[in-house]
Amino acid sequence: MKKAKVLSCLLSLILLRVTSSPAQIIFQPKPVEYNFKGVLYNTEKMFDMRIHTSGVILGYKTGKLKSYYKTTYYNFELGYIKDSRERRQNKNISFPGQGLSTPFIYGKRSHFLNLRVSAGGKTYLSEKTRRKGVAIGFIYEGGATIGLLKPMYIKVVQNNLETFEPELLEIKYTEEKAEEFLAFDNIYGGTNFFKGLGETDITVGAHGKIAGHFALGAFEETVKALEVGLMVDIFPSKVPILAERAEVQNRFFFLNLYLSLQFGKRK
Repeated sequence: MKKAKVLSCLLSLILLRVTSSPAQIIFQPKPVEYNFKGVLYNTEKMFDMRIHTSGVILGYKTGKLKSYYKTTYYNFELGYIKDSRERRQNKNISFPGQGLSTPFIYGKRSHFLNLRVSAGGKTYLSEKTRRKGVAIGFIYEGGATIGLLKPMYIKVVQNNLETFEPELLEIKYTEEKAEEFLAFDNIYGGTNFFKGLGETDITVGAHGKIAGHFALGAFEETVKALEVGLMVDIFPSKVPILAERAEVQNRFFFLNLYLSLQFGKRK
């Protein structure tokens, strides 16, 4: 009788252990690492639209990604520089057979276009830890500038020496015609931008820039970036944008703040 009670108790304990053990088994999931840096592309190509305190620029960049943090690139761009003292105006007068006068910039003797070729680098200071994050870094760049100086023509009213009647002439700035070019009361207006294109002069200089770089999107194939920085163009002599006189002198360097928007693709 005692043996039967002991066996009954042992059997009850075994059944209780078997039925309760599955509830005590706990499975630990493998932790997932979310702090990844994303896909590393090989190349980066983009268009650059830039405005600065003296003009505008359209550019194209092609770069090679050395690592997640560093990119080296080449830059090609066409820009326009104006003098901060330029003032566009219109007299709103008429001349027989010409209609109303056209706008002009008093004292401006040349349009100044720039072709720039340069090399540079981009370094990120932070990781883009989210797909829609922003990476912050900086860029540096330097290279050659080819300056194109296209003479600017204006229309002036002068008396014909034979008929003594007023006539409209198109003139550009020269040392000999400086007085006529700057005679404000005789100026009628401006001419077509392309007038004098075949008389363009060339000057060669250098340029450089440094800026903060802000890239949008962490691992996207499409490039979307913003730059804010400082750029400088330096030439061996004064650039004759304006007709010089006592109160107006030309410069040989141009220092500008700029804002740039960049769009392109990575591969």
